[in-house]
Amino acid sequence: MGRKMHKAAAGRARDRPQARTGGSRAIRLEPAPYYVPAAVEMRSSEVIYSAVSRIANALATMPAHLYRGDERMDGDSRDVLLGLRPNRRQSAFLFKQAMEIYRNTEGRAYAAKRFDRDYRLCELVPLDPTRVTPYVEEESGDVWFCVRRDDGREEWLHNWYVLSLFHVSPNGISGVRVVDVLRESLDYNAQIKTFSLANLKAVNRGIVLEFPTHLAGPRRESAVNEFLKLYRASGGQVIALESGIKASTLSMSPIESGTFDAEKITRSRVAMVYNMPPSLLGDTSSAGKSTAEEQTNEFLTLTMQPIVQQWEEELCYKLLTPEERAAGYEFRIDVDAYLRASATARATVAQSRIRCGLRTVNEIRRAEHMPPVPGGDSAMISKDLAPVELVARGATVDADAINGEHNAKKGQSE
Repeated sequence: MGRKMHKAAAGRARDRPQARTGGSRAIRLEPAPYYVPAAVEMRSSEVIYSAVSRIANALATMPAHLYRGDERMDGDSRDVLLGLRPNRRQSAFLFKQAMEIYRNTEGRAYAAKRFDRDYRLCELVPLDPTRVTPYVEEESGDVWFCVRRDDGREEWLHNWYVLSLFHVSPNGISGVRVVDVLRESLDYNAQIKTFSLANLKAVNRGIVLEFPTHLAGPRRESAVNEFLKLYRASGGQVIALESGIKASTLSMSPIESGTFDAEKITRSRVAMVYNMPPSLLGDTSSAGKSTAEEQTNEFLTLTMQPIVQQWEEELCYKLLTPEERAAGYEFRIDVDAYLRASATARATVAQSRIRCGLRTVNEIRRAEHMPPVPGGDSAMISKDLAPVELVARGATVDADAINGEHNAKKGQSE
């Protein structure tokens, strides 16, 4: 028992950075690089930031695990990498978030597979796509990636050593840069905002003075100076005017009427490019046409499902051997985890899966981090269901029958 505890403690110690003693060599620390092109593109537009962050956070909340059939291979190192710590800098959440930020701004995302001395996969490290150039070998047709490192050197990686994800790709090698597709819309929206800000600075700055016809020349100039003096002295609040003089202001709208239309058009185009419901980007013009649940289902179906499938296919191809895939190993991303924040949607999904026998009560409880209950491992099905062929022969549903046994006998006797 003591030996097991010692091994467990040693394993935990290896996961922690070791403290350096006074006699050890000093470490040179340098500030981490902060300039990332994808971050610059997200800062250029709040609409782009909203779309990219929503997709990236949605996928980051969906756990990715390795399965063999229905059994999760939680002891496999690859499952630990994707579910806990893909590399020394990022958690599983931040890794998937970073990959999606790259994919939804630069149009492509890459992660290099790193191995230890025993040639075991130990890290998945995201690569800045602006520093990665794909090449195709003429003889074999294989894809190679040239990675420009921080120190100026080049690293060549075969396609099998790089996870590749694209927003859209016509050839599986290069991707379409999403921000370039939206450049004209973003520039037009920026020009409208600049014009509106210029108008905002001139709001209610104009004052109109009406003088009687007999007041002209030096007397009118003297009256204007006296008016300005009283106006400043009162802080623009109280003005004493002589008989016959009238003052009025030029009211100007701080926001041009076309600003709202331009903003709505921009949000609609960004939503269209990212295959998102416009309401998720703040366009409330069509929010009343569907419920929040319908919008969530639309987001999962149109936006997230293609992304999830691309992730699963890439993980299965690049992280599994052909023998493992033939044996039933596969990576799955839990899309239902996105519904954790919605108790109603989660309960509806759980109930429908229990009623059709797709999940048992204890399987649902384990997913909710609850202890099992006696009898919860048996699959159940609704008593009001009957086989189609029996109904066609005139069999009726007996409320006291289970699994259609009584109806089956009745159908056979007829």
